Amino acid sequence: MHLAVVNLENPALRVKVDLSPDREVRIGRRPESFPGEPVDTLQLTWKDRLVSRNHCSATVEGDVVKLKRLPALTGRKKPNALYTHAAPEYREQLDEPIPLKPGDLVVIGQSGQTAIALLDQPEDLDDILDRSSSISTIDASTLVEKTAARQSYDEVSQLDEYSLRLQLRLLQQELPEQVLAGWTDEYDLFSRASVFLENSLPNQKGVTAVFVALSQTPQGIGYELLNPDPLAAADFRPSRTLLNQVDLESPDPDDCYIWTSQENQQTFSAESLGDQIDWVATIPIASLAQSAPIYRDANGRPIYLYVETRQATETAAAAFLPFLRLITSLVASLLSARADQKLQDQLAAYFSPGLREILKVTDQSVLEPAMVDCTVMFTDRRGHSRALEQAKSDLDILDRLNENQEIVGLITEEVFNNQGVITDFAGDGALALWGWPALEDHAKSHALEAIEAAESITARLADRVVYEEEMERRMGAVRIGISSGRIAVGKTGPVQQWHISVFGGVANLGARLERIAKEF
Repeated sequence: MHLAVVNLENPALRVKVDLSPDREVRIGRRPESFPGEPVDTLQLTWKDRLVSRNHCSATVEGDVVKLKRLPALTGRKKPNALYTHAAPEYREQLDEPIPLKPGDLVVIGQSGQTAIALLDQPEDLDDILDRSSSISTIDASTLVEKTAARQSYDEVSQLDEYSLRLQLRLLQQELPEQVLAGWTDEYDLFSRASVFLENSLPNQKGVTAVFVALSQTPQGIGYELLNPDPLAAADFRPSRTLLNQVDLESPDPDDCYIWTSQENQQTFSAESLGDQIDWVATIPIASLAQSAPIYRDANGRPIYLYVETRQATETAAAAFLPFLRLITSLVASLLSARADQKLQDQLAAYFSPGLREILKVTDQSVLEPAMVDCTVMFTDRRGHSRALEQAKSDLDILDRLNENQEIVGLITEEVFNNQGVITDFAGDGALALWGWPALEDHAKSHALEAIEAAESITARLADRVVYEEEMERRMGAVRIGISSGRIAVGKTGPVQQWHISVFGGVANLGARLERIAKEF
């Protein structure tokens, strides 16, 4: 077995030691042992004034590990007591010696952030923290779940004038500056929106808002925090107990999950809420447009906003959910627009404008790898590598590269003019494809279109034909190899930067034809 001490504010800070039946373990800021004494020490690597220099000890007694405080130093008070792991207001002092079982977590001090855990394996600590963390400030066992589907924005009418003015000001002035403008990627957007929301609820003591990617695991619903909370002192952890109630098998973008304290079970009813209310909400990130799906990350996981608050006034709580839903819809719209633009940027490198217009309204599954009857064309600039090797200055190299860029652009233009697709660029050449994706009638004439593109490229580069001494003949500026048949083709690589690949004997034949064009 292993004993670990962890900082609950930052669980990355942790120390641990192997337990031995014949050795005591002393825990503290600077635990002491005398030479020859059968004692191991477990010293904190972080500052915690609630932990004494020699605070407590753990001993193995048979099949049980017992934990107890050490005697106070002369002139000092006895070290802080040991408590159950819960929100500070719900912690209970433990009677000593405390018998520990694997998986148990004990906190030093009523409001302390240092915990002691008994582990079967060192890697068990993260799972124990996940299971034992309720909500950072709210006990999950005191909450009941209410599913509020398709929330009505009529609830905004319950706001008082001050709250309305505040939210209008936030939407008009702070939202554009703090959230909508200047974000770089989805993690930056999530962090901006989180900070914005944590300052948006009037008349409340505390709001924590985080964006989470949810996934189904054998142990239940797993999550990944997409924005470490920049305002929270502790390493915030959503409640797995509550997240496990979210339906991931058939997630509905209109369903918002809400949990309220058992004393106030009527959700967002101004008549039933008291002056102080603990509540949690999990809201899918989805546009308000009809049939809009939940936004998913690059790994296909649905993204939710997880919010908890304490001591909100009844009018603020009643109106906050529609406000949250509005912000999540804006976030979803921004992410979708960015994804669409990124897709269009990717498509622009491969497809002609006409094909891009068709792909805008076509299921993107047509780009997935498949066996297709099509035609592939390999092109390569003749003598380009040799010319670069013979360049005598940096300026000479750049001039040759600019010239090559012009020729590759010309090749791309003729491929697009003849309804082809560029699948790859290789410095001084390009790989083109016809017949994929099979979106129009011209897919049936892919071989002819590839030949016509090759003829157009050859004609436009006729003025660049050169006489090669070793061949003793005039040679074209670009070598071209074309083959037609059944090819494995489709997009490959990560979602963030996919490209189109071709595989199979037919594709290899085209590459060989281009290479032997060095001599013919």
